[in-house]
Amino acid sequence: MPTQVITSPSTPPTNSIPWHTLEQKEIIAHFEVNPEIGFSQTKVDQLLLDYGANELLDKGVKPPLKIFWEQLTAVMVLILLAAAALSLFLSKFLEAGSILAIVILFTILGFVQEYRAAKAIAALKKLAVPAVRVFRDGKLVEISARFLVPGDIILLETGNLLPADCRIIESFNLRIQEAALTGESEPVEKTTSALANADLPLADRLNMGYMGTLVTYGRGKALVVETGMRTELGKIASLIQSVKEELTPLQQKLDKVGKQLALGGVAVALLIMVLGLLTGEELTKMLLTAIGVAVAVIPEGLPAVVTITLALGAQRMLKRNALIRKLPAVETLGSVTVICSDKTGTLTENRMVVQIIDVAGHRLEVAKQAIASQQPVGVTMLLAAVTLCNDAHLQTAENSENSGIIGDPTEGALLLAALQGGMVNDELLDSMPRIGELPFDSSRKRMTTVHHCPDKLLPKEVLKVWQAIPQNRYLAFTKGAVDYLLKVSSHVWLENAVKPMDSEIRQRIQVAGDALSASGMRVLGVAYRHINHTDIKEEDESGLIFIGLVGMIDPPREEVREAVTRCKTAGILPVMITGDHPLTANYIARDLGITTETTVLTGDELSKMNEQQLNEAVENVSVFARVAPEHKLRIVQALRNKGHIVAMTGDGVNDAPALKKADIGVAMGITGTDVAKEASDMVLRDDNFATIVAAVEEGRVIYDNLRRFVMFSVAGNIGKVAVMLFWPLPFALSGLKVETTVALLPLQLLWLNLMTDGLLGLSMGMEKAEKNVMNRPPNSPDSGIFSGGMGLRVSWIGVVIGLIALVVGVVYNMLGFQQWQSMIFTTLAFLQIFQALATRSNYDSLFSIGIFSNRVMCYIIGIMAVLQVAAIYTPLSVFLGLKELSPLDFLLSVALSAILLVVIEFVKLFKRRRAGLIPG
Repeated sequence: MPTQVITSPSTPPTNSIPWHTLEQKEIIAHFEVNPEIGFSQTKVDQLLLDYGANELLDKGVKPPLKIFWEQLTAVMVLILLAAAALSLFLSKFLEAGSILAIVILFTILGFVQEYRAAKAIAALKKLAVPAVRVFRDGKLVEISARFLVPGDIILLETGNLLPADCRIIESFNLRIQEAALTGESEPVEKTTSALANADLPLADRLNMGYMGTLVTYGRGKALVVETGMRTELGKIASLIQSVKEELTPLQQKLDKVGKQLALGGVAVALLIMVLGLLTGEELTKMLLTAIGVAVAVIPEGLPAVVTITLALGAQRMLKRNALIRKLPAVETLGSVTVICSDKTGTLTENRMVVQIIDVAGHRLEVAKQAIASQQPVGVTMLLAAVTLCNDAHLQTAENSENSGIIGDPTEGALLLAALQGGMVNDELLDSMPRIGELPFDSSRKRMTTVHHCPDKLLPKEVLKVWQAIPQNRYLAFTKGAVDYLLKVSSHVWLENAVKPMDSEIRQRIQVAGDALSASGMRVLGVAYRHINHTDIKEEDESGLIFIGLVGMIDPPREEVREAVTRCKTAGILPVMITGDHPLTANYIARDLGITTETTVLTGDELSKMNEQQLNEAVENVSVFARVAPEHKLRIVQALRNKGHIVAMTGDGVNDAPALKKADIGVAMGITGTDVAKEASDMVLRDDNFATIVAAVEEGRVIYDNLRRFVMFSVAGNIGKVAVMLFWPLPFALSGLKVETTVALLPLQLLWLNLMTDGLLGLSMGMEKAEKNVMNRPPNSPDSGIFSGGMGLRVSWIGVVIGLIALVVGVVYNMLGFQQWQSMIFTTLAFLQIFQALATRSNYDSLFSIGIFSNRVMCYIIGIMAVLQVAAIYTPLSVFLGLKELSPLDFLLSVALSAILLVVIEFVKLFKRRRAGLIPG
């Protein structure tokens, strides 16, 4: 093929023609193309200029400089940068360098995470560019799908990936698997006739084929009607690109905390500086004090601790088969209130299974009962019929569990059921070879095959029936839609005999079929007749003997039922959103316990709702069926409008926009498309819905640990600020002169913050789950990070920390000991060690959960103790401006710090008694 230069048009041609409603001659006339010849190369070149290449456009990711700038302008980072700049201005290079090191770490970690995100469009482009056979200048040539234009005539064969949106103009048993786009679990039989309703959902447009779907059976010819971004896949790409990235709940709460700390820190710093200046302190000294307060207010280790804690949590989740693609998703899981799940392949096994065999007078539940060799004659006849009237094959015929299906999944399910009853398709075909057929046709809704009469293999009762009329040497077997089959059936197999079909029997069969359909099953009728010729025609499909019904379903995953129960126990609402039939969706949802209602909201009904109506509907509906990608987006948005934290699970291309829009998108790792995975925050490596529940539990643990760290850090920093703010007060009240109004130097505060917020904070992220973690409601999206009494707890613990350290420092200073500042420094360090031990659980005693159960914390406490000793007794004390302590002073500092542990444990004991957890 000659080299072609393609440019994308600045304004692509637009139209909203309902292609599925037009007759073939109208579409051919519209594009001015001869279906036998195709376009000339000159015409193609012109159309490529008009429409652009047949590819999905990537609007690009956020520029690296913008990402970097957003990291630097975060509230906590700005405060730290201001403190570093002020330290540099005052020639305090060590303080400035320490602060800047934290800023650099935070910025790099945030930049790397965001820059690697959102590759969904690249995956779409990879999916959408197969090779294709197309008619050009009267010749059939193979080209890259990138060079297709609207109006091209292409051939479709089994295994082909559709390269564009097409109107089917020829179909020979053509079936296309559209699950990735529509959610339908079965391949769709394609037709060529125009359809009347312009508003049909994609799944019901039987004369159309769409980019990215797969031909699974048959062959055909199609006319390309849309290419590139104008295809349904292109519309999904546009939806993905239109979804804006939003902060996670924890990011929003931490941002709010940062702003609160900033305001409080600035206010306290200004107050201390003004008071110092009023008492005659130098401006430079008070500026240093202001820096110290700012450093004390901001938990410098928070960004690093959050990132590391999330990363460690992601590693633990990986061991439970949940792969985290974006770290904030770890904590978001802990706040999830709704899980919106696709049905096919997520809640179900994505394979058809025969559940019911209904022969007049006998009903067999295949899922619960084995198909024994000694079955009624009618059951054996039906199993033989569906084995012979079948185009699928089994790779291994020794047992049903290891049999691989080649061909249509529905027909494969029939073979597997027959195999359980002893029908081996190859052996049966040897005995009754096929000698004629009428393929399935969407207008007839049935298929028929003609076979020699049996001479072996079948039980003698069946042989006797089928050889009853020797002059008719052949048997015709028909399977298809029940209502269509009843129209051409004159007799029925009843009570081990062929009897005339009267209106009462016909009604009974129809009711039985409707009941199976209402149970979410796909229902097929099976019939036979004797025939005396092999050249079968449609008129031969009459006077059939109706044998019975087969009910099939894509079965729910067994483990999902327990997962749904656990979700509800944890206060999480499961919601099914699928492109499948409403009856099927509702049956599966009720079977799994997602809903007990029969209410299903369809895509058509949803389209007619305004935003307010949908916002109200999502609070009362748990099953959505026949939905399109834009519907999924609207549902997720409506749930979020109602204040929910939404997780969306899915595996198809059609799920990608909703996966990206949700607070957390969860893709299937085995059956999921690349598009779904790239748009998601988390990938389930085992495609197991139950893994989501395990991930939610892990997310709650991590959220608890991060919240516990914030409480620990802020309480400790309140204590440090209290020391800095109230240090001059006791001396002023007693009339004694204080040598300095600065209790601790900025570098000492920075050391304490990095030791406690950094090292101890990391160990708090390793805490195990509390007993009730999955027996309580999710963290409320509306609640602040200090909700649930945490604000009060932080305050009083901070006051106790500040009071103990202040009393120690004031007493030592008033007694004339030069090491007063070292005592404050050391006492604050050990106060936070005991605080960390006491706050490992909000309710349970440290001794009941085990002092050494968090080994990482034990190791870090040991490291902190060693570093604290080094800060006091090595040359490091010179850099920190500390005086050496005597062993007695050091032990006194540790003993006084332990008071905090005792106080917190008594408060937890009181809470347990008040809650009735222990006798009063």
